[in-house]
Amino acid sequence: MSAIPYSLDSTSVQLVWRRYLKSRDVEARNRLVEYYRSLVHIQAARLAQKLPAQVSFEEICSAGYDGLIEAVEAFDPKHKTKFETFCQRRIHGAVMDWLRELDVQSRTVRSFEKFRMQRREMLDGELGRPPTDEELARDMRMTRERYRELSRLAQMGHEVHLSAVQAEESGHRRGGNSAWDIRDPAAIDPSEKVSRQMFTEYMTRGLNREERLVLVLYYYEGLTMAEIGQVLNLSESRVSQIHKDVIERLRRRFFNDDVAEKVA
Repeated sequence: MSAIPYSLDSTSVQLVWRRYLKSRDVEARNRLVEYYRSLVHIQAARLAQKLPAQVSFEEICSAGYDGLIEAVEAFDPKHKTKFETFCQRRIHGAVMDWLRELDVQSRTVRSFEKFRMQRREMLDGELGRPPTDEELARDMRMTRERYRELSRLAQMGHEVHLSAVQAEESGHRRGGNSAWDIRDPAAIDPSEKVSRQMFTEYMTRGLNREERLVLVLYYYEGLTMAEIGQVLNLSESRVSQIHKDVIERLRRRFFNDDVAEKVA
């Protein structure tokens, strides 16, 4: 079996598709996912404009990749549907399913927090002191593991409202094993990903959602000004102006030239 070219173009990607559809080769699947990753970024950027600020662009992308992987695995060219169209529905469905899971989880956490406050006040009166977590868990008839997990989620304080997004019909359901089956030597080290996210949050502090997306899509996702304009429903000149204004503000904010150079 011939090796897959490191860099795919419109011609070589068709060869990879033929190889994957014939052999279901994992390496071919992963290269297809890498080739179409921009579809996830574009869909995530659109959804990010409609969701609460606590739902990050990176989290939406993570959910969207599940949809992309499943789209590659399920695609059948015999149905005469373009992969890009088929894939966008799967990505959207994956993100919506993830948001539903968060929404159900947030309701569970809110109920837990309300009940815990009631029982804490009751035990405080009975014991004459604040109850311990073990005592609360026992009183609430929960295992310590479940109590700790819900306490951790309550502390995070994440809440998502699905009404912020217009749901679309999708046959997609999350589930199954969609993890990467082989290690990608080109994958970003997790510590680098965390550092990049922290740096992004630091640099974009005080920017509105639109301004932040322009920077993330341009510098981290590699989209052109025209592509960003299509995602955000703005003209290319408007995107360019937003970019220019934000960079000037960042330069004024940071006096350290080394920091300024990282965004210029």
